[in-house]
Amino acid sequence: MKKFKIPKVELFGIDLIKNFLLFATFIIIFLLLLATLVAPSIKKFKKVKRNYYITQINYSKSEEELAKILTKYKDTSKENRKIILSLKRDFDTTNFKHFANNYMNILNIKEKNTSVYNKSFIKTTYVVTAKLKSPDNFYQFVKTSKNYKNILKIYFPIVFKSSKKEILLLYKLEAFKVLK
Repeated sequence: MKKFKIPKVELFGIDLIKNFLLFATFIIIFLLLLATLVAPSIKKFKKVKRNYYITQINYSKSEEELAKILTKYKDTSKENRKIILSLKRDFDTTNFKHFANNYMNILNIKEKNTSVYNKSFIKTTYVVTAKLKSPDNFYQFVKTSKNYKNILKIYFPIVFKSSKKEILLLYKLEAFKVLK
């Protein structure tokens, strides 16, 4: 058997084939070392990158939820501020007449009684007598009384009596105020 012999190619006294083989083995060893050292780092990088994106998604969802909660909080805070202010105000019958005259003609408002309600509020009951053109006016009045500057409760018995051109109305009205 013949041995395989590498031919000698020299240029300026440098063996080119021997140098090429040494360089090729150096590159192969370098690439193997690089693959063994860098490949685990790439896997770790991909895991960290995936965790980063998951964290970013969770963070953005949390921010959205927080924004929704803050808007709900602000809305509730405005409502509560309005309710607290309306509970601090005294009920004024002339102002109520002015408000109710948009829907009916108030004939009389009588204070029936005043009592403490739930140890925190003063409840004053009024009996209101009025004239209406149509029952729809009363229902519109009930709807808009939610926006009145005091806390009001209109409750039964509500008596409608028909007269010639108008309807006579009799109802009870409760006004609430904070007990000082």
